[in-house]
Amino acid sequence: MTAEGWKTVLVTGFRPFPGAPVNPTEHLMQSLPGRLGEVTSTVRFVFHVLPTTWAGRHEVTGKLRRDIRPDAIVHFGVDGTRSTLNIETRAVNRAEQVRPDAAGETAPAAQLASGAEETRMSTLPAGALCEAARAAGAPVELSADAGTYLCNATLWDSIGSGIPSIFIHVPALPESPNDKRPAFAVVETAAVRILEEVARRLG
Repeated sequence: MTAEGWKTVLVTGFRPFPGAPVNPTEHLMQSLPGRLGEVTSTVRFVFHVLPTTWAGRHEVTGKLRRDIRPDAIVHFGVDGTRSTLNIETRAVNRAEQVRPDAAGETAPAAQLASGAEETRMSTLPAGALCEAARAAGAPVELSADAGTYLCNATLWDSIGSGIPSIFIHVPALPESPNDKRPAFAVVETAAVRILEEVARRLG
């Protein structure tokens, strides 16, 4: 909790990366403050866009956790293979060493933490957040597969920090009127409802 008496929620999105030249979660971090405001009566939201690099995993994201010391963390990332929002229920101790990050680098090791547990379960209520997004009219599902790229690694690290954390994958933006993926406005409203539910539970 901050000195002013608020609890703090760190909310993050990602910059573009190979295969995702437009990252809707970067735009979410720009639009959500206008929808939510930075402070409610009990909760302060802090928004950041993370670099999509393995180096940034510790140099930026880890530093944010230490400096802000949030009471909860909600990460957003894009997955262009999905057509719904996905509330991730776990992270795995694996990292693919083939796919490059935005700096052209690959994961330094096949495991995120040598000798650590195979999985870590998300520590914010995935079911309740899924229902909050569904109530906003968004197509949403629970997921047990956050992948093996930086989204999974970010969730793994945040859970391991002891701070209640979750990751929400959103689809890429629709490319035509017949594209079944939700429009940005739908994703944005779902994100608002998710964050309001997190704030309600913290408050």
